[in-house]
Amino acid sequence: MDNTSKSDKRQKSNKQTKSDKRTKTDTNSDKRFKSITRSSSLSRSTPSKINEWYKRHSLCPKMPIHQLTVNRMGDNWIKISNKDIVEKSGKFIIKKLNRLPGVYIVIILKEYPKTIFLLREFADLYFNQQIAYPEAPLDLGMIGHSSIYSDNEFKIEWLKESVARENELLASKSKDKKTKKKHLRIARKTREQCLLYFAGHLFYDKEIVVWNNHSGHFQPDKKVKNKVGLPLE
Repeated sequence: MDNTSKSDKRQKSNKQTKSDKRTKTDTNSDKRFKSITRSSSLSRSTPSKINEWYKRHSLCPKMPIHQLTVNRMGDNWIKISNKDIVEKSGKFIIKKLNRLPGVYIVIILKEYPKTIFLLREFADLYFNQQIAYPEAPLDLGMIGHSSIYSDNEFKIEWLKESVARENELLASKSKDKKTKKKHLRIARKTREQCLLYFAGHLFYDKEIVVWNNHSGHFQPDKKVKNKVGLPLE
């Protein structure tokens, strides 16, 4: 009887141990599944956030020289969205530009983050045939990325950059950590009030040849190119 009782106890103990192991395995499996589910959900939501503009992307002018104004609400600035860009046989086509080859100024404003403003600067791809606009005669100066602003708007934008630079200078001279941090915060917050997100150039000849983030006035970071709405390939 004693031997039988001990044998029964051992069998019960072994069964219980195996059951406990399975329970722990199932629990760990559930944790891994939940972890994978959370990570996959995050990755699905990430692309939309990557393509959004934030106030930290705001750009102030880096030089005080204002180029000739071309009214951005007029017909000279061509307004497109990414829906206007069509891919055909590996080529990216903008129908509005098909009869207008050349080099275009590219601007994205904070007020219209989904709209790409294009101003034709040259009628060829080699910077030879410069375009003249009645409102911006070439004998008075030149057009460029700052042409998106009126004179008064540009003065205000440059004032913001000047205030930011002054605070950065004060921060560099301060030995007090709190004071330094305060001035750097003011500089950052001031620049976040500027009205432009992106400036660059687009080369077009029946298709998008290439585009870039080249702008001496605003100098955008190439890391924001995925937000512009133009093809990255």
